[in-house]
Amino acid sequence: MNATATDFVFEHAPASWHMLVVIAAIVLVAWFAWKRYGPTAPGIAGGFARWCRVAAMVALVLLIAGPAWRTTTTTILPGRVLVAIDRSASMSRTDGTLAAQRIEAASALARALHNRPDTQPIAVEYRGIGGTPGGIDGDTLRTTTLSANGTSSAIGDDLARLVADVRPDGLIVVSDGRVTTGSGLAALPSAWRGRDMALSVLATGSESVEPELIIDEVQVNRAVALGEREPIVVRLSSRALAAGPITVSVLVEGEQPIVTTVAAPSGESATMATSEVRLEAIFNREGSAKMRVVAEHGNASDLRRAELDMGVSVSERKLRVLILENRPRYETRYLREAFKRDKTITVHTYLAEGRWRRWGEGSDSEVGPARLPLTPAELREYDVVVIGDIGPDALRDSDLTSIDAAVRLNAVGLVWLPGETGAIAGFVNSKLGGLIPVELPDAQTISRGYLSGGGHSANRTASAEQLGLLDSGDSDWARLPKLLGASPVLKTKPTAEVLIENQLQVPLVVSRIYGVGRSLFIGIDDTWRWRRTVGDLYLHRFHSQLLRFVASGRRAGNHAWRLFANPRRAVSGEPLSLFLSPNGGRPETRPDSVTVRLTAAGGQEQLLRLNNEYDGFALRVPAPAPGTWTLEVASGIDSRTVDSDQLVVLPPSDELRDPRIDRAGLTALVAGVGGQYHTDAEKLVAELPDLSRAESISSITGWWDTWWALLVIVTLFALDWSIRRLNRLP
Repeated sequence: MNATATDFVFEHAPASWHMLVVIAAIVLVAWFAWKRYGPTAPGIAGGFARWCRVAAMVALVLLIAGPAWRTTTTTILPGRVLVAIDRSASMSRTDGTLAAQRIEAASALARALHNRPDTQPIAVEYRGIGGTPGGIDGDTLRTTTLSANGTSSAIGDDLARLVADVRPDGLIVVSDGRVTTGSGLAALPSAWRGRDMALSVLATGSESVEPELIIDEVQVNRAVALGEREPIVVRLSSRALAAGPITVSVLVEGEQPIVTTVAAPSGESATMATSEVRLEAIFNREGSAKMRVVAEHGNASDLRRAELDMGVSVSERKLRVLILENRPRYETRYLREAFKRDKTITVHTYLAEGRWRRWGEGSDSEVGPARLPLTPAELREYDVVVIGDIGPDALRDSDLTSIDAAVRLNAVGLVWLPGETGAIAGFVNSKLGGLIPVELPDAQTISRGYLSGGGHSANRTASAEQLGLLDSGDSDWARLPKLLGASPVLKTKPTAEVLIENQLQVPLVVSRIYGVGRSLFIGIDDTWRWRRTVGDLYLHRFHSQLLRFVASGRRAGNHAWRLFANPRRAVSGEPLSLFLSPNGGRPETRPDSVTVRLTAAGGQEQLLRLNNEYDGFALRVPAPAPGTWTLEVASGIDSRTVDSDQLVVLPPSDELRDPRIDRAGLTALVAGVGGQYHTDAEKLVAELPDLSRAESISSITGWWDTWWALLVIVTLFALDWSIRRLNRLP
């Protein structure tokens, strides 16, 4: 907004008292010019000449004072207003105005600012704080509710940084005031002291805590055994529940529901409390099955319910395992004997020492065929092939080709169980090298790793927990006797999953999908040490679970592609990867990209475009809002050819442990800065102070150097001189 005004000033007499001097000088020169004029011409002409000289002298004094026209242009600059919007997970709670999400207050504020009259112009910039930084488009904000999935609320530090960077005239904070990390709001008033900045707070949320019941995690082996009792662990989070039981039900297709109860945790109502329920289920139908876990609390009038769906593959427990070993070393010996005592596993073991021979005596069904069964037809009879401490020179090229095809095309599981010779290094550049899920050093380095004698503890990873794998029962793997050697690993291959790592987070057990099958690398060969005082308990549990896991593709169905998330259980806002991998080797043709649809239980959808990476498609994105999301291919590939998984997203526990609005913290911030506290966006905008400022630019047009001023002076003196000369006066 611009305004222009013109007025008359004396450039060399800016102050009012300067004009007294100018008037005095005018009087003096006028008197001097009149009194000291000399002889005067007779009549009217003489008086006129005298007055011309007086006028000329007065004009000279006035010109010395600097008469001028002053033109002033005034520009009204809009106030710069920064709107900081808290996008942490607590802002997604539905206890805002009219039972809307708290963050909806930001959209209401944006609409109110957009409709504000232009009498006090402002320039508005929207920024995110609370774990989701960055600029926000005002037009989008007015029509769309922002997502609120920040994993932490460092809003004190965020506000301090924003104000230092932007230096706004006014700051509007939209928040519930909940700080979970970093500096609190109390530190801001002293940091902002001396800043000419108007502060307004739009507080949103309530101080009440509504009851909540959430299923955090369900642990179950995804490849369960037919007719066997399978342990299921359900972990719950709850808040503000009344006294009484939480009923947990496990429902499997075609089976009777399994129900148990646990008491609702008591304590501070605002804090999330955890519960754990252990159940056992028997799966009596072979094939793929859907399992639903339901948690309920209360009666029909005040019922809290949470549910989680997941798929499991039920297979006959009888596994056929082929072990290829060089000599009867300790690990293979104890493992073979443990499986012989397990009537649900058939083990055929062959030794390459000298020449290939069967290990053991008995019928072909008990110890295997007399000849090494590595033809394609013979390999299809086995669920798992275990390659021990042998090199590729022990096998023919046709054997290597048959094993590769058995894994990729027929879903036979492949287990690498190397030893202290480091012979596995020879497979790296062989036909089976592509089925090793890790990158390995040379044979000498591998051998030194096994012979070093360094203690390794086995630690179950989060990936193993999400897969329902390696449940040790009463004791953690890390508490068992130390393992004295392990194969060094340079790095894991893309999309591989680390299931066991040592205390230094070096991978010990790694899995990766190849085609429709799976390969497993076990970099330790002295788990037999776990037998001390307990027999086969942990040795068998460890290897039995891994064998069934690696063989799960045998009954996974005929899908050309597999869609899954890594990790499968993530916290909202944290990064995760989506993968679409081929189930049958590298396809001859495929699209440039694939669109994947994520669908929540409440109907919300997200469309994500996966890009060409590795052997398939991949994308790294932040985890969506909390809930159970179904993954499916929306375009690019026929969804009927895709084996799809689910994604479980949990709320950030730190962010939601106390969801109440921190009204005291927000009011203290306002009081310390001298700002305004509001709960209504319209009222905040109406009471927003005038933050605009005026900037003026003036230009001076003086009379001294104008042609007409010179003409006046010259004319007056010329008239005086002419009259005197006509009358022959000096």
